Amino acid sequence: MTRVVLSEMYRTLTVRSAWLSMTCYATLGIATGWFSAQFWTLFISIGAFAVTAVTTAQHYQHRTAVLLFLGQPNRLLVLAAQCLVGAVLALVTATVSGVIVIGQGDGDVFRYTLTAVPLIAVFGVANATLVRRPTWLFAGWALWMIAVEGVIGKFQSRLPLSSMLIGASGNPAYLLAFAGWTALFLAAAIWSIRRDLADG
Repeated sequence: MTRVVLSEMYRTLTVRSAWLSMTCYATLGIATGWFSAQFWTLFISIGAFAVTAVTTAQHYQHRTAVLLFLGQPNRLLVLAAQCLVGAVLALVTATVSGVIVIGQGDGDVFRYTLTAVPLIAVFGVANATLVRRPTWLFAGWALWMIAVEGVIGKFQSRLPLSSMLIGASGNPAYLLAFAGWTALFLAAAIWSIRRDLADG
């Protein structure tokens, strides 16, 4: 497990597109903190999902998953390592990006968001394991967000993205609902990671 975690950590921090994404995520996070703590929470939540999803999906896009699974045939262990690395890196990046929010006296918002970020990262990893192409993944969620959670749910329902964003802003009930959605997607990812790599 330790070897897989270190391997994933090394890959994420050395692949240019991955660390550039994280750098932009942290920098823009700091910038959004100037506007409002709520705007920072919104950006950090969406960013944690997007960055972890893209980083995970790169394995399937660039076929490095073949080498990864040859080195560690236990794919559930690989998934666990990806979730752990994604959660840790997202948490560290969010912490760094929240310096302005803390400086403005919004410590409660900062703590609420940091509580949700690891869960959001795991949600991103699970989604990328299910839908191995980030373009399809983001397009699908964008349509879902507009048509279902926006038009039908008015962004107040306990559907996945609404519960993620409202939960990250400090609502425990919505965060609990999002934890349930994360568990559901993670269960689906446990099944999906066994698929043939050619199916991606």
